[in-house]
Amino acid sequence: MSVSYLVTIASILHLLSYAHCGFISYEDARKAVIQAEDLLITGGRIHLNAKEDRANDIFMRYKLDELGAGFYDSDVNTAGLHFFKGKKLVEQSQVLKFLKRMPKGAILHLHNTASVSSEWVVRNISYMPGLLRCTNKDGSSIMSFRRAPLEHGCASQYVRVSDERARSINPAAYDRNFEKLINLYTPVPEYDYPTIKHVWRKFQNMFSAINDVLRYLPAFRAYSWRMLEEMYEDNVMYAEVRMDFKELYDYSGRTFPPERTVREILAIVESFRRQYPSFLGIKVIFSTHRDVERTRVFENFEKFKNLHTDHPEFIVGFDLVGQEDRGKPLHNFISELANLPISAKYFFHAGETNWYGASTDFNLLDALLLNTTRIGHGYALLKHPVLWNAVKKRDVAIEVSPISNQVLHLVADLRNHPGSFYMSQNLPMVICNDDPGFWGTKGLSYDFYYAIMSLAPNHVGLKTLKSLVWNSIRYSVLDKGERRTAFENLERAWDQFISDVLQGKVF
Repeated sequence: MSVSYLVTIASILHLLSYAHCGFISYEDARKAVIQAEDLLITGGRIHLNAKEDRANDIFMRYKLDELGAGFYDSDVNTAGLHFFKGKKLVEQSQVLKFLKRMPKGAILHLHNTASVSSEWVVRNISYMPGLLRCTNKDGSSIMSFRRAPLEHGCASQYVRVSDERARSINPAAYDRNFEKLINLYTPVPEYDYPTIKHVWRKFQNMFSAINDVLRYLPAFRAYSWRMLEEMYEDNVMYAEVRMDFKELYDYSGRTFPPERTVREILAIVESFRRQYPSFLGIKVIFSTHRDVERTRVFENFEKFKNLHTDHPEFIVGFDLVGQEDRGKPLHNFISELANLPISAKYFFHAGETNWYGASTDFNLLDALLLNTTRIGHGYALLKHPVLWNAVKKRDVAIEVSPISNQVLHLVADLRNHPGSFYMSQNLPMVICNDDPGFWGTKGLSYDFYYAIMSLAPNHVGLKTLKSLVWNSIRYSVLDKGERRTAFENLERAWDQFISDVLQGKVF
């Protein structure tokens, strides 16, 4: 805990005591406490220039209008609604319009197989010739461009998606049903996903449905390009993406090792940057599922180390993914995760749970003991004061993904998300989107919407937004030169954005 933090807390306590004893007026004490809390919050110590102040006044009019409407009518209270129930309202919001135009820096927690909007996947990947579909023993769909029933777990015959669509009475209705295979959206989440088990089963099935499709070389190329495009269109300049580097294959049945995957994604990023020079590119965090045997984790960790040795500036770290409550705790894999190369880093998912004092939330402890560079989600960190103080002292950023945490059943009302506490204490945090394609969003703006409308206090605006944007570069693993370029580009983009707001080009 910093000295300045302790001084501020002590000052607040003194003010409360003085007011109680009558040494200062009640109203003066009240005002001073509010001001002291404002200094503690994320962005509280940032100073806006005159132009930013005017842009903030414009933004706050829209923010307070929306919050005011929601205060008196819960049906339009997007800050407190489930995302699936509030999505249409959010998309009409002037706040979202502002945020879409706002430079957002970097995305630091994103899974590549759920990074692209499901709508695009349906319009493009599902119309590629040769796409097959089967169902497994649980009745869930598995899709691929190759016939490998043992690997896919098919319990039915393969059918061509193009044939199914042609035989359907209404191809548009077929496409809507197809999209449900890779999108969690439902107008009644409380009925379709009554428990965390229900929503995670559907969520994991969507990964199973799409995984092999995205290893097909033409699909991998198109999808990866679109991933970059959706970031760029949402004014994101850089990302650190979690990928697993399984083999690719082509239509003839040839398979290609992970090294080919690396070369492909590097070529795609290079080509994209030539077309869009302001986009800085991506780095990759190698990820493997936590619900596997220890030998599998060891094998994948060795694969990561080999790839990192060959591409240390691109494949930068390692993570374990999957539902923490049902997967094996991080503590199980301590020996398998030994000998991390000095040039590599850990980026562990930890504390994505509502449990307290269970193996799942103690993943936070093991992540910190293993010297994780950032914490994925960190939802349960609020319950561990020693750990969150360590996070603050060591400057370990929490990758906060509001929509993901709500959709995956950790919190019903995002005003109750622990991110509010992290923000109030100015804990290091970044806003992330996790798996946007699986809930029908693009880019980062939707999560920023809930960060400023639900997690943040009603009265804060551009200071907090700017701090969160700058945090995304500060807590990235860009090297010194890359970071300097990123901040220079961000400053220019931010200044242009502020000018556009003042000239009426945003609203």
